[in-house]
Amino acid sequence: MKSTLRTAIYPLLLGSMVFLSACESKWESMPDDELAAKNAECYTIDDPAAAMIQVCKNYKRECERRRSEGIYVC
Repeated sequence: MKSTLRTAIYPLLLGSMVFLSACESKWESMPDDELAAKNAECYTIDDPAAAMIQVCKNYKRECERRRSEGIYVC
């Protein structure tokens, strides 16, 4: 049973890591003006869906990352 569980978990874990790293590069490569506009748009949504809440969290996280590097776009 351990080997079956291991063979099922490792591909899922690896796939998740690849997916998350790909998403991070998407945010990092986004131009400053586009990031600022999309982040500002998040504040105008009255009742966002769960997926949109996560997207807005990603925008906020990227704004904070850039701010820590001295780039104040959001």
